[in-house]
Amino acid sequence: MVQTLDGIGRFEALKESWPELYATVRSVFEEAVATRRHLHMNPELSFEETETARLVADKLRSWGYDVREGVGGTGVIGVLEGAAPGPVVGLRADMDALPMLDEIDQPYRSTRDGKAHTCGHDAHTSILLGVARAFSETGLQRGTLKLVFQPAEEIGKGAEAMIRDGALDHPKVDVMAGLHVHPSVRTGEFSLSTTGFATAAGDFFELEFNGEGGHAAYPHQTVDPIMIAAQTLVTMQQIVSRQTDPLDSVVLSFGKIQGGTKNNIIPDSVRVEGTVRTVLPETRNRMEERMRAIAEGVAGGLGGSCTLTYHYGVPSVKNAHVPARVFEETVDSLFGPEALKKVIPAMGGEDFSFFSEQVPSVFFRLGTHGEDDRTAYANHNNRFDVDEDAFLYGIATFIELTNRLTAMAPEELE
Repeated sequence: MVQTLDGIGRFEALKESWPELYATVRSVFEEAVATRRHLHMNPELSFEETETARLVADKLRSWGYDVREGVGGTGVIGVLEGAAPGPVVGLRADMDALPMLDEIDQPYRSTRDGKAHTCGHDAHTSILLGVARAFSETGLQRGTLKLVFQPAEEIGKGAEAMIRDGALDHPKVDVMAGLHVHPSVRTGEFSLSTTGFATAAGDFFELEFNGEGGHAAYPHQTVDPIMIAAQTLVTMQQIVSRQTDPLDSVVLSFGKIQGGTKNNIIPDSVRVEGTVRTVLPETRNRMEERMRAIAEGVAGGLGGSCTLTYHYGVPSVKNAHVPARVFEETVDSLFGPEALKKVIPAMGGEDFSFFSEQVPSVFFRLGTHGEDDRTAYANHNNRFDVDEDAFLYGIATFIELTNRLTAMAPEELE
């Protein structure tokens, strides 16, 4: 049975159960891998993806797509019309790299110091190009395929920029899908959050504590901002542990503290920076209010003051019911029910969320942890790498998911 297989076995089983799809994916696989290795060797940072965008646009044009460049800065859109009317399905891949060193011991290691594809966006781009080439050869039976190659996901700005520049219009997208490669999932498997949200919202903040400095031997003559900060940070964790439903996922983390110049001097001020991760919108809206009340209350009660500056980042990615259900059915049909792992929302941020706020969407993880442990390193690790056999699963799933979505009436997708 297909569902008892793992790794490359699940895909090879398609040779008999889905022979045409198997042959199509196999025909584009090697080019997808070669493209990924080229991109991995030549990474570009957020809003600097000019070479990557040019490569994407050139390939799409050569395959007969209607191409628009410079969308939201360095984004690229490719549109392919089907043989019959139907919904417009958008598939998205992000293209940017990270300002990190690449420490993988592979011939396709980054050639650009301080820039590396350690989050897998090279894989996302190459998988979507594989899908593009496949449909250029087989044709699209119904509807319209709109491929969205997005810049600047790593800084949370690219999706919004593309939307402002009309990425979801002309033609108007009816439903959207995106993926993220991940080593927590084995090759041949997928994970999907079925709670309605795929990821958390990611916000960040600064706390400025002010007191009155002085000699550390005479603390009674000072208003110690270090102690005020310490008391405030501990008290703020009560928001998570005592003021939030235990089943509602919230993270409040402090990542940076600055204050003081010498061991025997109590400073005038302390600065703290951190992040808040929430899944539910109502919880997100409440966090700033509760943090501000505690910061001002604790600091004021101890004779000092505190200013909270709160920045709203990317919202939670929404997994709409219909596209999520169709994705589940797609994976089940292709690879069997055991290939899909149902999970709770990830607490990381992802700016695909801006697309999911505009149109019904599904966002899933594609397993890239193969038999070689070099593919087990986490995203954003200097030694992050992917099992390229996973591209077979990503391309096949996107193709069949697109075929199923374009066969539906637009009103069925809402």
